[in-house]
Amino acid sequence: MSPEHAQLVGRVRSSAAALAAAVRTVPAGKETQTPAPGEWSVRETLVHARNVVVLVLGLRIRRLLYETAPVFADYDDGPVRRANLQEPEPLSEVLDMIVAEHEQIARLLRALPDADWQRAGRHPERGAMSIEFLARWAADHAEDHAAQIAATAERLCA
Repeated sequence: MSPEHAQLVGRVRSSAAALAAAVRTVPAGKETQTPAPGEWSVRETLVHARNVVVLVLGLRIRRLLYETAPVFADYDDGPVRRANLQEPEPLSEVLDMIVAEHEQIARLLRALPDADWQRAGRHPERGAMSIEFLARWAADHAEDHAAQIAATAERLCA
């Protein structure tokens, strides 16, 4: 595996750990509180992050490992996230799912030959998406939401 791909596999793992660390900074009992009107609570952010990594990124990466040039369905997070928020799920379970999916993606990618990182499918609106693109998206997405949750926690403590 190239150093670049090894680094990306490490980021897939560490980004989930960063998300878990950010959640630990949230004051107890404030997980559903929004920092300001129109902004997401920690719960909303985690449910979104879980849905994207499990229902979109992990699924697309797996399809690319076993299919040739799949066409990816569009994903509308809003309705799915809102439906999930109606069900009481312990945040620890949501976070565990995120960490487990990142770990599974990292395991799948760890053994992937460098040439296969460019295997790609097509999204009807966004165009070509390779395994490398989706792995980078998974790491970026978790890192972005870890920063969002850390900032939310800071504002909720103020």
